[in-house]
Amino acid sequence: MIRRRPRRAHSGMMGEGEGARVKRQAAGAIAAQAAQAAISLALQILVARLLGIADYGRFAILYGVVVVASGVVTGLIGDTLVVLDRSNRRIRAGLEVWLAMTSLTTATVVAAVAAATGFTSAAEALVFGAALVAFVVEEVIRRLLMAGYAFGRVIAADLSGFAVSVAVLAAAAALAPLSLTAFLGAIAAGQTVGTLVGWWLLPAQERVLVGWRDADLRAVWGYGAWRGLQQTLRPSLYTAVRLAVLAVAGATAVGLLEAARTYTSPLLLVVGGLSSFLFVRFADRRRAGGAGSLREADRVVGVLVIAVVAMSAIALALGPWLGPLAFGVALDPLTLIAWLTYGLSVAMVTPYGALSAVGGRQRIVFMIRLTDTLLALLLAVVILLVGGAPGLVPFALAAASLLGGIALRWIAAANVSDGPATSG
Repeated sequence: MIRRRPRRAHSGMMGEGEGARVKRQAAGAIAAQAAQAAISLALQILVARLLGIADYGRFAILYGVVVVASGVVTGLIGDTLVVLDRSNRRIRAGLEVWLAMTSLTTATVVAAVAAATGFTSAAEALVFGAALVAFVVEEVIRRLLMAGYAFGRVIAADLSGFAVSVAVLAAAAALAPLSLTAFLGAIAAGQTVGTLVGWWLLPAQERVLVGWRDADLRAVWGYGAWRGLQQTLRPSLYTAVRLAVLAVAGATAVGLLEAARTYTSPLLLVVGGLSSFLFVRFADRRRAGGAGSLREADRVVGVLVIAVVAMSAIALALGPWLGPLAFGVALDPLTLIAWLTYGLSVAMVTPYGALSAVGGRQRIVFMIRLTDTLLALLLAVVILLVGGAPGLVPFALAAASLLGGIALRWIAAANVSDGPATSG
């Protein structure tokens, strides 16, 4: 069930005071996501520079698994705690049980597979499992802070964790040459500290842990499963594209494509930060008895387009200098433009997905996103098979994303007139 508060009148227009507050909150959400993006990028650059390209390749794969796992849990647990009534004891117990089960099970399985296949040593696999659990739990704490619009506290928790990670790396380097295990251990330590700091910064009512008796697992799964599945689509698409480029153009082409994607990834994370803010805001309005505003989503898309174009111009201007400095290779301008275009398409789509999802249309949102993901992969394969440059592939992803966005906006427009969301 979703908690409903008495319906409040809405004038359709925000007052100056509320408008300024919303702008501050949106800026805070972007800053929080930007800080996380900068930390992620800094860690990857440190690995590439200090361990070499071979270990960086292994780290990139392991870190990719961590990102997918945290995305799934964020969808299953993080989005659900925003939409459902987490003050309800049974709902809260369900959230806790699913968090424990998904994080521990995922960490155990992927660590065992990594060790059994020889991809990592037993020690690396053990530390990797610990890092994954710490990363996932810290992500849920971040989501709780975001649900209260405490974006400054999110940044404080992230920076605290990053400082600990750097300190652990410095201590490890003083004792012995750095290794992949040291980096994974530093991430585990940093995320654990980030979790503790974030937990301490939560309001008292959010730090309540309840017993697991009569946990409402079904309600949490009913809403969160589709959101969790949706979080797998983009990483899965990236993986499939990498494999297709590898089969057609070789490993070097994959490396150049991935370097350009990584360079432009902070833009996507900033867009994701604002989308997370919108998700919380739309959910709050639903609980207050109102409906999400399509006009507000349209305004946000307009702001995002302007912001993304500005950030893209800066990224293109700095690319010739920053690319070789960060990755040791020159970044192809066309590939950069292609990935930035894809980022623009994501900015034009995600607000409508958030508006529909809080209105109980999470299943439809997932199906639309699955369809445009499959279309994107098909278009990418066609480009490669007809001899197109791998750098053109992100244009295909952008086209498919925009087509999905048209459908999402139509769903969002229809959903505005519906009643409050249900958990089903």
